[in-house]
Amino acid sequence: MNLPAPALAVLDGTLVPLARDGRRAAGRAPLATAIVEFHRGAFRCYVREHPFGLLPGIPNLYCLRPDLGLLWLAEWPDPADPCARIVGEDGETLVVQSLGGQTICLEAATGRLLRVESPLAATA
Repeated sequence: MNLPAPALAVLDGTLVPLARDGRRAAGRAPLATAIVEFHRGAFRCYVREHPFGLLPGIPNLYCLRPDLGLLWLAEWPDPADPCARIVGEDGETLVVQSLGGQTICLEAATGRLLRVESPLAATA
């Protein structure tokens, strides 16, 4: 029997599974500041935190297992240009955008950097 995944919500900066009656279950606290966005993928959940307050070199994008345990931290190309939006999955690729407008493609299963597409290169 396949049970549906519980509903998730961001409440007070924490990722929280919700029971059918709306009760909060144990949640996933942010690594440093506050969770601002999440996206459910195949057997995982991608999470974007507010970038300010993270230690230098720690990306604000990471992935959680279905039980909300940490699966990976993104291999992020530029610590000065944090993740600003999770676009979604395209096959086995996670597509996100940086604050500076770059499109970042990561391997969905591992968080490994695949490529960076600059908005300026697309207009040339």
